Amino acid sequence: MDKNKIIQDIIVNLKGITSSLETLVKTLNESADSEQKENTKEVKQKQPTLEEVRAAMAEKNREGHREEVKAILVKYGANKLTALDPEHYVEVLKKVGGIK
Repeated sequence: MDKNKIIQDIIVNLKGITSSLETLVKTLNESADSEQKENTKEVKQKQPTLEEVRAAMAEKNREGHREEVKAILVKYGANKLTALDPEHYVEVLKKVGGIK
């Protein structure tokens, strides 16, 4: 086989591989972007409101767990619910829900 023909075949194959890799990278990037958008939506949907946190705490207070509820607030740097940073709502709800 002629050396020039071999070189041309290699070049054609490399171009095909390059094209396939570019398609793969594009597909992976689109998939990652889509997954990131879904994760962002889940975080936004799962963010509880002040009223939900208040209701959960009020229920535990009525059940006689006032000190435990207060300790959870203090742990997250608040002396009352309205002083609690909303970024802690998820964790606080989990802790309050775990009170038995």
